[in-house]
Amino acid sequence: MSGIAAEPAPRLALRFWTLANVFTFARFALAPVCAYCFLQGTYWGLWVGGWAGGLAMFTDFCDGYFARRQKQVSDLGKIFDPLADAIFFIVVWVALGLAGAYPIWFALPFVVREFVQHVYIRPTAGALGIMLAANFWGKLKTLVQTLVLIALCWQEFFIHYWPSIASWVKPLNMVLIGITGLVSLLSIIPYFKSLREAQRASA
Repeated sequence: MSGIAAEPAPRLALRFWTLANVFTFARFALAPVCAYCFLQGTYWGLWVGGWAGGLAMFTDFCDGYFARRQKQVSDLGKIFDPLADAIFFIVVWVALGLAGAYPIWFALPFVVREFVQHVYIRPTAGALGIMLAANFWGKLKTLVQTLVLIALCWQEFFIHYWPSIASWVKPLNMVLIGITGLVSLLSIIPYFKSLREAQRASA
C-alpha cells in the first residue's frame, strides 16, 4: 500500500460542488437554452434568448465573485470557467448565424479562437505543468462579446416595433460583429506569448 489515504467521496463532492462551480456549470446548461430560443427565428425567441444569455453572463460574474469571497479558487475552476465561456459563445454565435441574424461565416473567428485556446494552448501549457488562468484580454473579449450579443438579441425586438430603425441598426451590428471578431482573435496573442515563455523556461 502507498500509505496515502484516499480522500472520502463526500469531501470530494463538497470540494467539487462549490457555489462558484455551480454557477460555472449553469453556464454550460444555459448554452443550449439560448441556442433553442435563437433557432426559433422569431423576435420573441431572440428576446427570451437574450435574457437567458444575460443570465449566463451573470453566472460568469457570480462564479468569480464567490470563488474569491469564499476562498474557493481552484484549478478546477480555472479550467472550467473559461471552458464554459468558450462553449457558451461558440454555441450562441453559431446558433444566431443559423437563425439568419448574420451570415454563418461571421461566427468563424469566434469558433477558431476558442478551439485554438482550448484544444492547443491550454493542453500544451498543462503538459508543461502550467495553468493558464484567464487574463485581462480574455476578460475583455468576454465583455465585448457579451455586449454585442445583447445588442443582436434586442435588435429584432426593437425593429419589430420600430421598423424604420432597421436601415441603420442592422449595418451597425454587422460592423460591431466584425470588431468583436477582431478583438477575439487578438485576445489570443497574450496566451501564445505565455505559452512560448513556458516552453522556453522548460527547455
